[in-house]
Amino acid sequence: MPNEKILMIEDEESIRELIKMTLESAGYNRIVTAENGEEGLALARQEQPNLILLDLRLPGIDGLTVCRKLKQEETT
Repeated sequence: MPNEKILMIEDEESIRELIKMTLESAGYNRIVTAENGEEGLALARQEQPNLILLDLRLPGIDGLTVCRKLKQEETT
């Protein structure tokens, strides 16, 4: 379903770009990216993505905490 919105939360730019290019080559063009947990949480709430690709080792709020917070919220 290439029209679905994907949020990728990844702090390493090279990994973020590689994954984004791979997804775009597969036809996914609605990709939103965040560099840290705080930004990722805000974008998840704002953008309501269909899928979140989440790095566990993030600066600030780690990926597991991001996941727990998103799970607690009804809208995410």
